[in-house]
Amino acid sequence: MWGNLLLIFGLNVLSTGLGTLRGIFLARQVLRPVYVTTFLDALVFAWAFKLVAESAGLYYVAAFAAGKVAGVYLGNLVERRLALGLVEVTVYKHVPQGIELADRLREDGFSVTTQIGYGLEGRSRLVLSIVTQRAHLRQLQELLAAEGEPQTMAVKQVERVSGKMARRHRPAVLDGDGGAAGAGRAAGAGRA
Repeated sequence: MWGNLLLIFGLNVLSTGLGTLRGIFLARQVLRPVYVTTFLDALVFAWAFKLVAESAGLYYVAAFAAGKVAGVYLGNLVERRLALGLVEVTVYKHVPQGIELADRLREDGFSVTTQIGYGLEGRSRLVLSIVTQRAHLRQLQELLAAEGEPQTMAVKQVERVSGKMARRHRPAVLDGDGGAAGAGRAAGAGRA
């Protein structure tokens, strides 16, 4: 009995995790893995459902339901690790501090666009817009947290970008002359 309960639970964790990933892939318009996850989800779900249908007792239904909950949790964990898609981070700063922050972020390889906005009581603010891959969001948040003061920040999902949007990667490898390879930057590069 315990073996079947565990099997039903495990199969439903796998099936629901795959289904959750399928939904996330569809929402982010990453279609290639959708077909594989749909096929595997159908196989695993059918097997788990067959086991529940052939079993008698509330324990099997409870194991099935608990597997559903755990599968959603597992699917979300996997999606966070994959960090698919793009985000736009908008940061609002006082103008002098905003200029310094924008330059530091550009030095770290982020593409930053700035514009003047007006905040509370009409005071001017620098609006920093950073579009980056979700995989780089944590690093960006750490850089912003290192500023020492709380940042007023908004993070939005980006459906698609046309044109140039890139994050420069600068190698930390020393070249033969003892300088950092690739550390030079073309005039105006990284400024949007």
